[in-house]
Amino acid sequence: MTHTSSEEQNLPTPQQLETTPPLTEEGYARTFAVMADVTSEYDVMSGIADRFISDNKFREKPVKMLTVGAGRGKFEVQLVKELGLNLEYVCAIEPNMEQVKHLEVSLKSLEVEYDINTSFFDPQFRIEEEKPQKFDFILFCHSLYGFDDPHGSVLHATNFLAPGGKVLIFIQGGGATAAIFSYLVEKSDPAIFSPKKCIGDHSLTADKIISQLRKNANHVSITTMAEQSSEDVDDFVRRKPDVPTRNYKVDFWLQAEYGKLSEETKRVIYEMIVDNCDVVEGRYKWKHWCFGMVLSV
Repeated sequence: MTHTSSEEQNLPTPQQLETTPPLTEEGYARTFAVMADVTSEYDVMSGIADRFISDNKFREKPVKMLTVGAGRGKFEVQLVKELGLNLEYVCAIEPNMEQVKHLEVSLKSLEVEYDINTSFFDPQFRIEEEKPQKFDFILFCHSLYGFDDPHGSVLHATNFLAPGGKVLIFIQGGGATAAIFSYLVEKSDPAIFSPKKCIGDHSLTADKIISQLRKNANHVSITTMAEQSSEDVDDFVRRKPDVPTRNYKVDFWLQAEYGKLSEETKRVIYEMIVDNCDVVEGRYKWKHWCFGMVLSV
């Protein structure tokens, strides 16, 4: 007979791994739509894009644009209608069919020639021969998180640049969004939840892309612009962290439903979010950095 001491009986059991699955395509599209409607990120991106358009004289000359991971096309519309981008033609790549129906409406509103391509943008991606093959402006608007090889995809994009063309990449800086996503990955069963299983890998940051490019692509010139953004999370912070009510912003950052996580994991993530907030006019604001990376060859 095996005897167990009272001390051994009182030892804590190892924490069970999280088994909450990633958001589905439909869930990702829904949480993204909520974020897009309320985020201040577009204002920050608008400031960076305004400088980019001015620096490249894209108001004065007609521009052919390739937008990779266009989503619903909200920012593309903003570039033209609010910032004065002189758009002549746009090819929009978006594999998520939940987004494509909205993207079609957005691009029609621009009253320019356009195409929508639902292929994945990988090294095998090609454009139909009868379509424009080179672009003055290639845009990745917070879309690199969804790529298996974001560094390789950026390098592949440079093959489609016209002489003097530029790539503009919007991506998060290091900070709390990457931190809470990475924490959930660490605490999860990798067979159920991992960056590869998520639609978006929110541990990806500007620093990771820049370091890879500088290591492996010396022919690519990189400049950066960065501004701090904030999101109102007052509704999330002021409720008890164990209440399972959906919060689409937090779900989007995590790429999983916060309310379905264990109490301990929810507590830690809640504290990480609170610790990264400023209180502005009595409301909790979540801080993060938005980078605009400009590439040329």
